[in-house]
Amino acid sequence: MSTPDTVLHELLAARDHEVAERANSRQANERELASRAERNTERALSALGDDMAATIRRLDEEYASHGAKEARTLVAETKSRLTAPADAKGMLRISDRASVISSAALYATLQPYYVRLYNSNGTEYYSGYNPGAVDLWDSAQGSGNGWFGGGASAIDVLADWWFYFNPNANRSYGYTISCPLHGFFICHADDGFWDSKEAHVRLDLSAMGYQYNAKPTTSVNVFDYDGQNMNLNSRYDNAPLFYYSDLLGADTAYLRVTESLYGYARGDGSHAELNFSDGGANYIGPPTIYVS
Repeated sequence: MSTPDTVLHELLAARDHEVAERANSRQANERELASRAERNTERALSALGDDMAATIRRLDEEYASHGAKEARTLVAETKSRLTAPADAKGMLRISDRASVISSAALYATLQPYYVRLYNSNGTEYYSGYNPGAVDLWDSAQGSGNGWFGGGASAIDVLADWWFYFNPNANRSYGYTISCPLHGFFICHADDGFWDSKEAHVRLDLSAMGYQYNAKPTTSVNVFDYDGQNMNLNSRYDNAPLFYYSDLLGADTAYLRVTESLYGYARGDGSHAELNFSDGGANYIGPPTIYVS
């Protein structure tokens, strides 16, 4: 007879493989892009001639010595300012979230049974039963002048929260999912006339059900900022809601809720960071699921 732990370990094994394959594919693409960018840059500099190529190299060295250093100082000052919320009293806590569906329609309220955090290389960062709040962050810094997509760094980390419950009837069930998030993001790039800088931060939520087999996945974007000339940063203290539905039988059902943090930076001084860790007020709280 299958137990929740038995099924959970099967689901975790499949998920570990999926995450590792995705990370391997992304890293292979990044290596190929970096190699192609290096070849194209050498061709471009050769075509420009010795004098122009020397000028470009001097511009790169000048920015690396001064501009990129100034950008790193700016990012460090921004991070220090954003680490602590201006008004801790106004923060949304797990215990004081407003009800999101009426009690008449409520079938169950679920807290996560298990959590697993993944590094950007697809390896496990942390796992635990009956989880509380967790720390999760990513940070990417670019290098070089960014020509042809070179000098880029990308990072993608995941928090998987696992739930289960026992439906009492064969019918469609609705899940209203609340995900407390307290932290900040920084997206900085200073593109010049001879270089190609970019920064990108994105936060996504998704849910996937399971009963006998994997169900379709629903994904929502919380925010997505991308640009070549930008200095965007802000705290994020909220508990975004999204909805998932599943047709289930009267047997144990499972649900995975995923929070995905993505950062990308290209070129010296470019910086992308999503941080739900630094400082005592920053964390990702356990999602709550209201089943109706």
